[in-house]
Amino acid sequence: EAVCIFEGRTYLEGQRETVYSSSGDCVLFECKNHKMQRIPKDRCTALNCPESQQIPLSHSCCKICKGHDFCTEGHNCMEHSVCRNLDDRAVCSCRDGFRALREDNAYCEDIDECAEGRHYCRENTMCVNTPGSFMCICKTGYIRIDDYSCTEHDECVTNQHNCDENALCFNTVGGHNCVCKPGYTGNGTICKAFCKDGCRNGGACIASNVCACPQGFTGLSCETDIDECSDGFVQCDSRANCINLPGWYHCECRDGYHDNGMFSPSGESCEDIDECGTGRHSCANDTVCFNLDGGYDCRCPHGKNCTGDCIHENKIKHNGQIWVLENDRCSVCSCQSGYVMCRRMVCDCENPTVDLFCCPECDPRLSSQCLHQSGELSYNSGESWIQNCQQCRCLQGEVDCWPLPCPEVDCEFSVLPENECCPHCVTDPCQADTIRNDITKTCLDETSVIRFTGSSWIKHGTECTLCQCKVKSIKIKPRCLFPS
Repeated sequence: EAVCIFEGRTYLEGQRETVYSSSGDCVLFECKNHKMQRIPKDRCTALNCPESQQIPLSHSCCKICKGHDFCTEGHNCMEHSVCRNLDDRAVCSCRDGFRALREDNAYCEDIDECAEGRHYCRENTMCVNTPGSFMCICKTGYIRIDDYSCTEHDECVTNQHNCDENALCFNTVGGHNCVCKPGYTGNGTICKAFCKDGCRNGGACIASNVCACPQGFTGLSCETDIDECSDGFVQCDSRANCINLPGWYHCECRDGYHDNGMFSPSGESCEDIDECGTGRHSCANDTVCFNLDGGYDCRCPHGKNCTGDCIHENKIKHNGQIWVLENDRCSVCSCQSGYVMCRRMVCDCENPTVDLFCCPECDPRLSSQCLHQSGELSYNSGESWIQNCQQCRCLQGEVDCWPLPCPEVDCEFSVLPENECCPHCVTDPCQADTIRNDITKTCLDETSVIRFTGSSWIKHGTECTLCQCKVKSIKIKPRCLFPS
């Protein structure tokens, strides 16, 4: 900024100074372009105070009454500077905690008391600079005594720690340590219960060696499946059989019955199947089919000598013949006097010729363990568990999962109820729209892409046609992208 030197003093650009001659005349000078130049005197206004109260000004040839407020007339004091009135002029003064950046104190900067050691913070504190001042902050693990002092704080006693409820708190100098209690594991701020043998079948470890088992399982490690059928928890209708499954059960219609679409958990909705009328019997051509409650009878007409043969999958099976299903090598069927009976192969691990494909639990080589999908449980080879409506089994260190066995749904509309794994028949097609994704059923879309049941997609080449896969068929409904 431009300055002027006049009679040994320094003036900033625009500053004025008066000089009185020997005759008493006042001459006014102003700093312009590094020179003090003489300028015309101001026209003085009449004063309303006695001459004894009139004060000459240093920057004007006029006088002013004593006590005049120069600051209200305007000043150049900036943010951290304060305007003060003197007898003949206004001056700037830096606020407390600030110092001047130039001679007239119009510009001031903050004093960093912390960096310059001009604070009063004592031990166990940290000095933090603030505009015009400073603060003394207590170090971690200490509490305040006054504005400048702090003392040690026992967080464990005052319960101001971050230890888990299952952890022990130990006070230290300036802080504390958290250690998990016996039977729990973690870093102290988070402690989880530890169960030595783990919790199986989706159980949760809630306390030291205590598992909370999901519905359908019991035992210290939730290792035992509750047999709802044999333990008397379930009473199925006489037309249904109780089928125990890992973690749950199902009242399945007995052979010769099917659900009428009004699904009942106890099996009351099971009704007789007319095998004769629907062609579901296995009577050979030389016998006559008679429907019975829950079954049928192959009767030989009077005067004929019937063979007792059966018809299975459009093929004639002779009376007494035993065979393995073509699409399931682990199921065995037999023809007995016109009736076809199929059952799962019985696993006799004592038999050295047992089929290890159908009976992997009989394979002595399967000793490797498997890790549960959650990564927290391990299973021995041959053990099984339920995960996301799938039955999983550990086989020689590898996990093999398949959909839970569900009874066949013989109806046009079906629905998968909330929190269940198997679909049930419904008569209302609107209810069937709520069916959830079933990875066991798929559709083939218009571009030959496989879609899971319940999935939706925009039809290829269109913008307003929404397709949805429903029970092995594709149902199409329009979708308006720009509704009016």
